[in-house]
Amino acid sequence: MLNRRLFNQSLAAASVMGPGAVMAQQRAITYVGWSHDEAASKPTLNAMFDNFRKANADVKVDVVGFPWAQMQQNILLRMRSGQPLDVVQLAERWLPQFGSTGRLADVQEVFGKGQLEKIIHPGVLKLGSYRRKQLGLPWTAGSIGMVANANVLKSAGVSAPPRTVDAFVEALKAIKRTQPQSVPYAMTTKNNNSMSPDFQVWLWTFGGQLFDDKGKVVVNSQAGVKALSFLADLVKDGLAAKDVDRPDSRRMFAQNQTGFYHDAPLARGFARNNSGKGTDFDSSVVAMATPVLRAGDTPQSFAWGHLLTFFGDAKTLNVNSPQVKFAAHLALSDASQLAYFKDQGLFPVTNSALAQLAGDPYVAAWTKAAASAEPDEISMWPNSADLTTIVGEEVQGALLGQKTAQAAIESMAKRLEAKIAELPKT
Repeated sequence: MLNRRLFNQSLAAASVMGPGAVMAQQRAITYVGWSHDEAASKPTLNAMFDNFRKANADVKVDVVGFPWAQMQQNILLRMRSGQPLDVVQLAERWLPQFGSTGRLADVQEVFGKGQLEKIIHPGVLKLGSYRRKQLGLPWTAGSIGMVANANVLKSAGVSAPPRTVDAFVEALKAIKRTQPQSVPYAMTTKNNNSMSPDFQVWLWTFGGQLFDDKGKVVVNSQAGVKALSFLADLVKDGLAAKDVDRPDSRRMFAQNQTGFYHDAPLARGFARNNSGKGTDFDSSVVAMATPVLRAGDTPQSFAWGHLLTFFGDAKTLNVNSPQVKFAAHLALSDASQLAYFKDQGLFPVTNSALAQLAGDPYVAAWTKAAASAEPDEISMWPNSADLTTIVGEEVQGALLGQKTAQAAIESMAKRLEAKIAELPKT
């Protein structure tokens, strides 16, 4: 059984291994992910990988990277072709898709029943839970929430981040008046994987849902039409823009060309890198709650996190298995967790690392806003990728003015119902 003391001892033992400790037969593991292929996080993660290699000279780590938008497809291709998948980075919303294959090991069995709760809060562990099994080890956790650019707001005469939708629209208009060439709200208007989370947040804000608690499609509602009409009007009125994806939003934010956008907690890390000012830009990045429709409503955000998963049989894995030691080095080591936070702004998952950040106002504000974060409504379906595409296509159709919000919502509902009807009956 693993506890914090024994876990730290195993890390310490690994750290003193030198070349003389190399085994005659070097063990090889394959790690597949996307974050280490992104320019902003590549140096940080490569340093973590190198630190593990130095401390575990008997383990050969093959690192495979794909763009985030292509990860699901490439994982499936590797599964079908029998290519190695020892440790795999997943977005939390992909867990049902891969968990339903029966190929993921239960990490509670790997680390020992109940041991992870001593290191990671049970609420954070839920990100990696599927059908009462802990199939993912949280690596970083938070929400897709909203950030405000303090510089842009100040220039527009906006004294504080708006709390209501009406105040939000007024703030956007003020930004447009003072910076006519800006995009006041850099919401995502392309890439289905980005549009679906953002749309769901606004859908919840207006009181709607994609599905009810029995899985019935309920998006074709007054709330659904109002939410999409609101977003389409922002584009029509020049308060948001066409052809914007999350990376575009991050660049505009760092260049003081937008007042607001939705992102994961790493927003501050991207702003540091994209602005070229490092931590000097931190005062411009303000974590805020998504504006609510009425004062007193609960602010909405989208539960978000990265998971590390083991494709294999939990019975063949234990704390000394190379792939488990590798995952622990990334997700359970406070040194790695705090380095990731320092360089990229990604929130740690271990209780001890989080305790060291209690005085950071950005972390405190984001954590407070994320307390009511909701999971992706689509992820519970085995054909979630298809459903995400449907939502994204219909949202974009309305944002581009190709159809009315009413028509887009009606089409979305019909297409979702048809696609779900294709699933095998259980």
